Amino acid sequence: MMDAIEETKEGCIIHIKVKIGKKNIFPAGYDEWKKRIKIEINEEPVKGRANKKIIAMLQSYFSLAPNESIIIYGERCSEKGILVKKKKEEILHILKNES
Repeated sequence: MMDAIEETKEGCIIHIKVKIGKKNIFPAGYDEWKKRIKIEINEEPVKGRANKKIIAMLQSYFSLAPNESIIIYGERCSEKGILVKKKKEEILHILKNES
């Protein structure tokens, strides 16, 4: 799962793969081939609602303020990069303890 988190000077980019489903689940697994953390959401990708749901879920999961996460690529596709303003060690610790 470490490969899905890329450290930058602004924080970390979490590379995710989105699946539309019946529940909201993060993390919903790990795609070893694409090196992405899976997320399942119950929101259709219409008028940015799915992206808003993803950001809200990550903010809740990692205890982030609204200005501490942003989609930096993939706004219109299922593979996205989310910039999270936390250190890689913090993100990995939360993922390890919450999963």
